[in-house]
Amino acid sequence: MLCDLSGMGLGGVPVFNEQISMALAARGHDVTLLTVTPVNDGHEGVKLHTVEPPKGQVEGRHWLEQQCATKRPTVFGLPDPNQQPFDLIIGHSRFSGPAAVAIRDSWYPNARVAHFLHTSPERLPFFKYVGDAGKATEKAARDSGIERVVMARVDVVVGVGPLLTDEAKRLAATNQQVPSAHELVPGTVIEPLVQHAQRQEGPLQLLGLGRAGDTLKGFEDAAQAVKLLNARGLAAHLTIRGAPKEDLARLQEELREHGGEHVTVLPFSTHRDALKNDIRQADALIMPSKHEGFGLVATEALGHGVPVLVNEDSGAARFLQDANRVPSQLGAPCVVPEPANPAHRIRAWAKAIRQLKEQLPQRTEDAAQLREILKSYSWEHAADSLVQASTTAPAPATGPGAPEQARATVQGPEGTVVQTTTQTIQTSQTIETTQATQTTQSTAPQSPLAKAAALTSRGRSTTGVTPQGTKGVGGPGQGPANAARPQPQQPPKPQGPSR
Repeated sequence: MLCDLSGMGLGGVPVFNEQISMALAARGHDVTLLTVTPVNDGHEGVKLHTVEPPKGQVEGRHWLEQQCATKRPTVFGLPDPNQQPFDLIIGHSRFSGPAAVAIRDSWYPNARVAHFLHTSPERLPFFKYVGDAGKATEKAARDSGIERVVMARVDVVVGVGPLLTDEAKRLAATNQQVPSAHELVPGTVIEPLVQHAQRQEGPLQLLGLGRAGDTLKGFEDAAQAVKLLNARGLAAHLTIRGAPKEDLARLQEELREHGGEHVTVLPFSTHRDALKNDIRQADALIMPSKHEGFGLVATEALGHGVPVLVNEDSGAARFLQDANRVPSQLGAPCVVPEPANPAHRIRAWAKAIRQLKEQLPQRTEDAAQLREILKSYSWEHAADSLVQASTTAPAPATGPGAPEQARATVQGPEGTVVQTTTQTIQTSQTIETTQATQTTQSTAPQSPLAKAAALTSRGRSTTGVTPQGTKGVGGPGQGPANAARPQPQQPPKPQGPSR
């Protein structure tokens, strides 16, 4: 596992990395984590290592890639490359994906690489930089370019939820080599079921978790929706946990300009018990983001049996609306439709919150049932599906029709892996983004990974590694790496732990 940061309170990717690494260890796998910033707590069962501290103002992700490409891993305490000790190397988007490919290509050529996609690199900037199309286009081109370079060198791309899996397929399809794709469902920790006494008086208590000052999170819209409801006679209060202490007073004042006295902003907390208590005290958790790759806070609340409202443009909404996983009568009411006119968002959220209040006893019962369903989607189940999908992935597809030929799998209940019917992947982009990508690629300085992207990695076949050749998950390799292999509808589970 490679991640520049890992652990609670450091952002979505660091939290995800900690949870999936601990789940892999809990399943008996030999898990090693390499970071830039030392890990202080958590990460039970995981071997922890760090690169040497960055010099100057170099970003952690770039420093990690540089160190992995140029320094012998034993310098960081990792095993001797001559022993080829790793079966699988895992990177996270542009944050550590380049480092994952660099350390494989330079030192551990027999390992497979799984590349997680955590955000939509071409869409996200246009939500974050509203009003600055030039900046958004430039960032979209730069970030998506990094993802494409990495995806051209990996064995499997892994989307965090259905929305990002579709995005990963689309990005990977633009390369000459198209790896397998796997849809992973981030795990839910099942907590004791919340038993709220039905409030006869007092406002509806709503909770939002996330960066209070980030317009992408949509808390301004939610605050105005709550203010509108109170003006119309429905008492509601919104608590937002997610402000840096130094900005707490300012963000409280700004959000109260939108929601009045009906909004409270709390500082960030790295204490798990404090966050659990926030969830357990709430009548419902809301995720009003304008766009969200998945939204771990939604399933976190459902793990307590607390009702949720999530934005339609999110991976959590796609999961809840998947009738193969969640009965429609339970999942559909949790999703707030995104209006065609953004100016109508406030009314859309006010309407959804009012319906939640009117149906609160039933919605609370529904949340308890969703909690039961999510017991089949734990972090350990996610770890099982990740190992199985990665170690049984065929060689990347090449040539005409490669996107349609590449294997696609999804995580089912209990960590099962099921092959899906591959559909044609849309690769069209806006003209502006395409032009910006070409301009960026032709003028931007290349990283060590980008320079090596077109070259065959040392000691590695460009057609991939056979599943049978991985260590710790099967017998010795059989036949050449590029031999044709069957693609079963449900790949067999590998035997034994992986490293």
